[in-house]
Amino acid sequence: MPERDSGWLSGNVVDAEDARLATGVFASGGASAVQNRSGLKPFPSAGKVIPASPASGQVQVGPFQAVLQGTRSPSAGSYLVTLDQTKTIDVLGAVPAHQTFARVDLIVVRQTDAQYGDTSSALTVSHIAGTPAETPVEPTVAGDHIVLARINVPANATVIDTAQIVDRRVFTAAVGGIIPIASATARPVAPYPGQAAYRQELRLLEVYDGQRWEPAVTNSIATYGPNDAGWPQGISAGADSAKVFNRLTVPAVYFPRTLYVTAQAIIDSTSNVDRYDCTLSANGSVVGLSVVNSGPGAGMNTVVLTALVSQPANTVMTLKVALQRMDGTGTAGAGWGYPYDSINVLAIPTAR
Repeated sequence: MPERDSGWLSGNVVDAEDARLATGVFASGGASAVQNRSGLKPFPSAGKVIPASPASGQVQVGPFQAVLQGTRSPSAGSYLVTLDQTKTIDVLGAVPAHQTFARVDLIVVRQTDAQYGDTSSALTVSHIAGTPAETPVEPTVAGDHIVLARINVPANATVIDTAQIVDRRVFTAAVGGIIPIASATARPVAPYPGQAAYRQELRLLEVYDGQRWEPAVTNSIATYGPNDAGWPQGISAGADSAKVFNRLTVPAVYFPRTLYVTAQAIIDSTSNVDRYDCTLSANGSVVGLSVVNSGPGAGMNTVVLTALVSQPANTVMTLKVALQRMDGTGTAGAGWGYPYDSINVLAIPTAR
């Protein structure tokens, strides 16, 4: 029958599946109306895999509680699982590194259940070793599980350090709660209108509107500047071509934005009577221009460029400031360094 026994009925009518389905009412939704999102209860160190101290071939897994959706039956329900103290796992002691090839290992949370044909019913937090290869891949994990971490094991490794561990934890929340996610790939698979998630890599709260994920506050802002690493760069500008002396890269986001751009530069001209064009470009298109007229005798001029730039969704924007002599015979220098030169951006999401 499609009607399941309700939770906590008397008379011994509620079996394990019924109980799991009943408690799943309180957890965030999953792939169907009667399934849940698998993930850890949010806490900074929950399920975090770190190297043992002092360094060795062991790792440690932080205590956690999690919701683990059963996959062996459409009505399997969700297991509520707990690791109540730190667990040490001997990665290289159990499976030493290969002498020639690297391998990829996983640390996983796995729930077995005799009701679905397993030999036991138990929660385990364990190490699954991959196969050494010239191009190693992750091992396949069967059954109901959550991956906590990937461990890259080089050939002849004798210790596991932080650089070898890739955090693969996913988190969940109570029904209606805000779910912390590492990236877009960790979003709920079947979101409902109004569901909220916090994008950790963007530091952005987003909400599903029934068709797409959007920033929760459409006028929320981000700032960038004053320049990319290694910029500005000193140049001497003549008439041959526009020379770029400062650059700023605005990263792509999944929604469109308007960029309010302000660039400043100091131009040092020679004694000639010259005209210089200082330009601001966005992805190769000029969006701002300032004309510098230098009089007799060497001198310095301050240039301020402003522009409104539309940043399409999923598009990196590269802003550049360049200088070129348009008239006269002299040269001018630019790119003296911050704070003489800067590009600053205020980014505001726009409606699609």
